[in-house]
Amino acid sequence: MRKILFLVLILVLAFQAQAFAGTQKIAVVSLDKLLKKSEIGQAAYKQLEKKFKSAKAKMEGQQKELESLKKSLQKQSLVLSLEAKQDKELEFKRKVRDYQDLAQATQRKMQAEQQKLGTPVMEAVKVAVDAYAKKNTLTAVYDKRSSGFLYVDDTVDVTNEVLLEMNHAYRAGKK
Repeated sequence: MRKILFLVLILVLAFQAQAFAGTQKIAVVSLDKLLKKSEIGQAAYKQLEKKFKSAKAKMEGQQKELESLKKSLQKQSLVLSLEAKQDKELEFKRKVRDYQDLAQATQRKMQAEQQKLGTPVMEAVKVAVDAYAKKNTLTAVYDKRSSGFLYVDDTVDVTNEVLLEMNHAYRAGKK
């Protein structure tokens, strides 16, 4: 009996401590929106796009070449000899492999560059969120999408305010 009474007393005291701890202020931001709409995020995206514009054009050219080669192979398959047909198919397969190798290499380079350019953007997001949270005495700030919330009231979404902080800090850093 004493053990049960003692346990109940501990539980009551534990819940009272939480009640007197004060109100917790929580907010959410859309990390996706911060990355896409912020000036630093847009600058990083433009830089990435500019860097891989020629590689993208090269890949599109090879893709068109493959399509035309495939069409010509299909048209000529009936009139070509078996040996000529095998040579054309072998050439087509080699070009497909070359295209796939180029696509994979370009993808790896793009991912490495995205990570390199994304690091300062994520750091800017962290700095802006920290500054906003401290200024507004927030207990926690969560990402709207990955936090697991099924519903979030728009009054706790502070994305636009953090976006303004980020853009202000980015402009101040450019001067």
